[in-house]
Amino acid sequence: MPQEYYLDLIKARAAALDRPFSEGIDVTNGVTKPFIVERVWSGPAGNYQEQWSIRSGKRNVVYSYPGQLIFVRGMQSATTLIDEVNVPVRLAPGSYQLVFVVEGRFMGSVDIEVAEAGSAAA
Repeated sequence: MPQEYYLDLIKARAAALDRPFSEGIDVTNGVTKPFIVERVWSGPAGNYQEQWSIRSGKRNVVYSYPGQLIFVRGMQSATTLIDEVNVPVRLAPGSYQLVFVVEGRFMGSVDIEVAEAGSAAA
């Protein structure tokens, strides 16, 4: 990705796989239930190396999704990507950041909530 090109992170969220229209990640006994990470990119058409992670604080990575090559359709349209995470991840209930890196550059983050499944917050 040439230095002058940037993707815009229009929207990003995490949701329980069995409640995809909700917000946040459910855990049971400190382990995640399956969840999705959805994000919407806008920018120049092309293939980009993307990676996202869940962080507690700016530097403490608690989960890192494997890097992958994504295709963005171009600036005339938004490109929606959804990853499904079925592997249990150890997370305590609380607030975290979902951080996105494209071509080695920080491109944005959003706050997410992790709550015990069945709780009022979940």
